[in-house]
Amino acid sequence: MGVGATMQSLAEILSSDSGSLVLGLAALVAIAAPFIDRYFIRRRRLTFRVLYNSKIGLSPFDLHDGENGSAQAAPQLEQVARLLDRMSIVVIRVHNTGGFDIAPDDFEIPLSFTFGSRIVWDARVSDATDDGLRQHVRDGLEFFTRETPQKPVEGVKLSRVRALLPKRFAGLAAEAPAEAPEWHGVRFARLSLKRKEKFKLVVVLRESEGHDGEISKEIDHHARLAAGRIKDDRKQRRFGWPVITTAVGVLLTGALLATLLVSWSRPSDSAQCATGKLSVEGSSAFVPIIDSIAAEYHGQCDGAAITTRATGSVTGVRALAPVDAAGKDGLAVLSDGRSNEAGPDLAAKAVAVVVYSLVVNRAAGVDKLTTQQVKDIFSGRVRNWDQLRPGPSVPIGIVGRGQESGTRKTFEQKVLGGAEDRLTSDSCRKPERDPAAATTRCERGTTAEVLTEVANVPGAIGYADVRAAKTAAARDQLGVVQLDGHYPDVTTVDAGYRFWTVEYLYTKGVPSNDSVLKRFLDYLASPTARAELQDAGYTPCVAKDGLLDPLCTRPDI
Repeated sequence: MGVGATMQSLAEILSSDSGSLVLGLAALVAIAAPFIDRYFIRRRRLTFRVLYNSKIGLSPFDLHDGENGSAQAAPQLEQVARLLDRMSIVVIRVHNTGGFDIAPDDFEIPLSFTFGSRIVWDARVSDATDDGLRQHVRDGLEFFTRETPQKPVEGVKLSRVRALLPKRFAGLAAEAPAEAPEWHGVRFARLSLKRKEKFKLVVVLRESEGHDGEISKEIDHHARLAAGRIKDDRKQRRFGWPVITTAVGVLLTGALLATLLVSWSRPSDSAQCATGKLSVEGSSAFVPIIDSIAAEYHGQCDGAAITTRATGSVTGVRALAPVDAAGKDGLAVLSDGRSNEAGPDLAAKAVAVVVYSLVVNRAAGVDKLTTQQVKDIFSGRVRNWDQLRPGPSVPIGIVGRGQESGTRKTFEQKVLGGAEDRLTSDSCRKPERDPAAATTRCERGTTAEVLTEVANVPGAIGYADVRAAKTAAARDQLGVVQLDGHYPDVTTVDAGYRFWTVEYLYTKGVPSNDSVLKRFLDYLASPTARAELQDAGYTPCVAKDGLLDPLCTRPDI
């Protein structure tokens, strides 16, 4: 159940006067809890943010000419590059963001930072609120070897660290490790910060000897503040308790407001329900959300049995055409866009705006394409990703849909401006059906199968509705592609994004008033169904005022 449907269900349960009172009190407590915690319980707040964490200088390999491999840089520059190649800089801002001053005794564990395998070479304090704070923090800096928060080790001061810098550089120049202490962390001893005071810590680091690969960017912090919190403000905890309680409070407030309207804004269940069977078939892109809405409807009308089946838009409409009058209320079909197969006896109802996206396997190395580049790929003029971007050679494999697909029809009409090439492959990896073909193109029967194939075949490209594409991109080796500079979303349609259509539900004529089909069609315009569509990322064609969304009235869809 989506957020919108959940709010409406809560409103129905708590629509009595006593229930509304309990609901209002619960909403007030939930919303107030984070503020009580911040200003009365855990009053002190110390935040930090890593502003910069990267290597210094050039790699020695970057000083060579990539065409002939000869060294072009002066030997002295190459030596400096080798010295700096394994070094990095970290900049951390520390800020008292609470409403109270923080004293040294407020720290149960002093604030400290460690940097994985990197060794501290130097540090400085900058951009302090005033010079007095800068000197205070600088005097309290301590550098230590590996430690745990439970057993802090004794640290050394900044002057000792800097005294050993010449020895360390001399060891690098001699290409022999310097015999000097190695410090892995920085600690703020006896730190105090007044309200709104802040400063930056700049740390120079080098990878330890024997470390291979890319420079580590690991940073850990340790601290405990009595009656307060220490937070990395770049990490947004999705399910932190203040967020959860506030969200619950907002949800309950919405439900409370809905109780004022629920008694007259929503028709009774008996007026919506009917008894019988209904099958909804067609678009594999849209069947999943219709299946979810049908389950919600069945929860209110248990005498209605609604089944769904993904057969493809064209196949669905063809199956509806020969249905006789006796069975006309038992079948409805979904079509991506208006169907050329629909005769005058079929009635179309606009359900929602569906936005599609091109998807590519991550090995392709692209996240943006132009319409012309897409045409070149699907025509075979471009057969390898290295023709569109610098980088390794990765052959292009096209994963398309069959002739029954409404998604394919929309892609051909809105993007290609013509038909897709013929089927040349079964494996999607090579054109075994026609080794001389310009494209390697296979077909899959459903949206889910297309996404699975694109994720499994390096360099593959395909297309799917945005909801399914984003879900797959979050878990598989594929990415969503911008088209002509527009991200695939309903908000970019007016700006020029072209790969979209309207989902229609076709029936055989007008359904009978007491049929499950008629009641379900009415339910698709209900607040609950609209909420389900919106939560799934679709724009309902029927708005709250009962009028059609302007996108659903365009003559070209």
